[in-house]
Amino acid sequence: MAEEFKVDRISFLPEDIKISILSRLEVKDAVRTSVLTRSWRHTWTLLPSLRLGRYLDPLGDTSKNFDSRPVSSTWIKRVRSLVSSLRGPLIHFQLSLRLDTDPSNLLRRLLDLLLKKGGVQTLDLCFYYSDKLTQPVPFFFNLPRNVPVPLRLHSYHSRKVKVWLPPFHSLKVLQLEGCQLILPNEFQGFHSLTTLSLSNVIISNLHLHLLLDTSKNLTTFKFVAGDLDLVPDLSLNISLPLLTNVEFGINEMVDKICLVSTPRLEQAYIYLTSIDSGSEKLARATLGLLTSVSMVSSLHLDCDVLETLSLLALPFSFSFPQLKCLRFFLNVDTFDKRTCDVFHWLLRSMPFLEELHLKLLSFSQQTEGVATLMRELLVKKQNGISCLDQSLKRVTLSMYLLLKVMTGITVVKFFLLNAKVLKLMKIIYSDVYSDDDDALSMKEELKKVGVASSDAKVVMFNITTEVTVNVK
Repeated sequence: MAEEFKVDRISFLPEDIKISILSRLEVKDAVRTSVLTRSWRHTWTLLPSLRLGRYLDPLGDTSKNFDSRPVSSTWIKRVRSLVSSLRGPLIHFQLSLRLDTDPSNLLRRLLDLLLKKGGVQTLDLCFYYSDKLTQPVPFFFNLPRNVPVPLRLHSYHSRKVKVWLPPFHSLKVLQLEGCQLILPNEFQGFHSLTTLSLSNVIISNLHLHLLLDTSKNLTTFKFVAGDLDLVPDLSLNISLPLLTNVEFGINEMVDKICLVSTPRLEQAYIYLTSIDSGSEKLARATLGLLTSVSMVSSLHLDCDVLETLSLLALPFSFSFPQLKCLRFFLNVDTFDKRTCDVFHWLLRSMPFLEELHLKLLSFSQQTEGVATLMRELLVKKQNGISCLDQSLKRVTLSMYLLLKVMTGITVVKFFLLNAKVLKLMKIIYSDVYSDDDDALSMKEELKKVGVASSDAKVVMFNITTEVTVNVK
């Protein structure tokens, strides 16, 4: 029995299993396995993926604040040396850096080196700059959706990094953030590309059109307008027959984005990257974009979309005949008669809506005037809204970004009073912004509401605790 335990089983594992094990480690830990045994000595050089830089693998850097300090060009050279040591094709490469020098030339050589390795399918590049190199600029983090507001970064400057993208023939996923994209001469397209994400990327109008026109296998497209190099303003007609998911963050530099031939489109997410959403031009661009995605079954709208659309005259001349699920934010600070009208129009334009996820938020302490206005505009019977009469069965109302949760009780009452086939209403609120009295007041208020659906069930969550409320 003792002899059995002396057998070195780990040395005799198949090589593909060894590589699979190392792929789950940070790079520095994968390299350290070379000292385990002779059979593992060079296994790390067959790694198919690297994740390096800010919030990722610090590549042996022992600094405790690696994620927040600038990374020097010396560190990039270390990355190039690591890539040069790999023997197999590097299929997935992710690099996220905070820099204090312009790495354009080093980055170009690194990308050329990746091209020579062959087989690159996923390329994810993200860049930040130190505070001293730029003025504050608005930028939307691609973070969990409970942070829907623009964050101001003092370390972000897309003009500092230029990416000359080599012709990666196997590339399936391309994600670029905070850089300037330059396509090579005689660009033939990424014919294997299925996912394209451009977030605050400087790209010429010509190159953006060329990139999309030669990537006909795209199924997912994310475009966040930032400091665009566009003359005139962006006017984009998208014809992608396999496209199923889109995400657009637009600002005043966008004149028009129109999806003219996307028969498989299923999901769309639209938000504004502009600090000022009070522009009629931006409102028209937003309306045009909504018109071109009217065939989707799932739609996600940011809080500024309603406020911007309220600048235009109702009714709008389109609807969402196939929409089943709607997710959107409502900022109660900007809630008025016009945004209420847009809110009602949205519901009227979605006759077969089955599921609604609504997040209420505010950036200032709500006054009693806001609560009174919401009561006047919302808490009353509505006629001619088909989804409320026939299809809306599930409503989730999140109020954990609401500074005074009792303001949200008006929206809850609106759906309880009008949704005739409602099965489940979920109310989510946070203990941070409320206390036990708030929760008790909400429960007591809900018990007084006349409910349109006899099957309606109301469940409250204070993030961790579930409470079922018996409504009439």
